Amino acid sequence: MRLDEQLRDALAAFIASTATGDAGKIGAALTRIYELEAKLGPDTHPMLRHYLERRSYQKALEFLATNGHE
Repeated sequence: MRLDEQLRDALAAFIASTATGDAGKIGAALTRIYELEAKLGPDTHPMLRHYLERRSYQKALEFLATNGHE
């Protein structure tokens, strides 16, 4: 699975877990997002980096869905 697909899945899992309030799942999803964010290369789109740095995970997810790449 490509990095952008993994990140999209992790972001979706985080958003879903916040809706249920499951602290364990929220923490696991955040950890996964941080791991994947650290793997992003220098060619990562600046807007995606901006959304991730600002913890705007819904916007990051929408960006990935719209643009389909990292």
